[in-house]
Amino acid sequence: MRQLIACFGLSALLLANVYADGYLWLSGAGELPARVFRYNLRTGQVDRVVEPGRWGFVQSRDYNLLAYDGNDLYVGLENDRTLLKLNPYTGAFRSAFAYQMCNCFYGHHWMKDGTIHNGEIWRAAPAHSNSSPGIVHVSNMAGLPTNGFYGMDRPDLQPIGLEWVGDALLITTANGLHRVNFPDEPLVFGAVQYALSGVPSGHVLGGLAYDPAGDALYLASADSNGATLWRVQLNHDAQTATATPVESLTLKGYPAGLQPTALGWVPARAGDANDDGCVDDADLLTVLFAFGASNAQADLNRDGVVDDADLLEVLFNFGSGC
Repeated sequence: MRQLIACFGLSALLLANVYADGYLWLSGAGELPARVFRYNLRTGQVDRVVEPGRWGFVQSRDYNLLAYDGNDLYVGLENDRTLLKLNPYTGAFRSAFAYQMCNCFYGHHWMKDGTIHNGEIWRAAPAHSNSSPGIVHVSNMAGLPTNGFYGMDRPDLQPIGLEWVGDALLITTANGLHRVNFPDEPLVFGAVQYALSGVPSGHVLGGLAYDPAGDALYLASADSNGATLWRVQLNHDAQTATATPVESLTLKGYPAGLQPTALGWVPARAGDANDDGCVDDADLLTVLFAFGASNAQADLNRDGVVDDADLLEVLFNFGSGC
């Protein structure tokens, strides 16, 4: 009997791993102070809202960066050196530090989306006006600048979204998706624009986020009707990108009128039915109370019904993350 349960449980977990279960954190540019939102891929809802302006730091119209290092979710401000570390599941404040740079930088550039790559923080830094070049800004994990690349003679390269996908650095501008290249000239970046299909004209492109386990690239955009989340398939050889809609974020709890200029991916923890990063009694009760029903919150393997497979996923991962 024990072997049967173990075999059944393994099958259930393998089935669960087919799905890209996780969270996409979105910025909300356009209000002061701004907020940060979590979109839950399993439930298809924006289910958490974080207000960094309540924590006593400089208020910003765009809390962004939204990069995950395996332990913390990093949040940056568009107009200040401050960097925040949050619980990547709940958004609870953990600590704060700062870029070791002059505040005068923000007199000419914003700081937008970013990612963590090879132990460094990469940020998109569009200029306030096209008279100044856009910047790809790099620092170590303590906030000490280590590199900077300027889009010289390319006023169109004002990066907003930024993400590494394997060895390709991708950026979005307001109306284009580009692969960055680094010519031999020091401190300069160039880019090749990919032909992007699927996203209707009139959408302003925003943040990028990559799920490496699922090999899924996500893109956020917005138009006058609201914000949309897309999954993007790349063809580097053809220099094309095909976007497929995942969800109208505005219909799922993301406020109309805001711009998702930053996007960050956090993988779900197996067995975490209540999405707080800790598999405990609360997750067990979430599954038991929904047992036999079609309930997206408790349906951990997303097969349409809450059953033994979901219960076993909680039991096999009990205590994880706690």
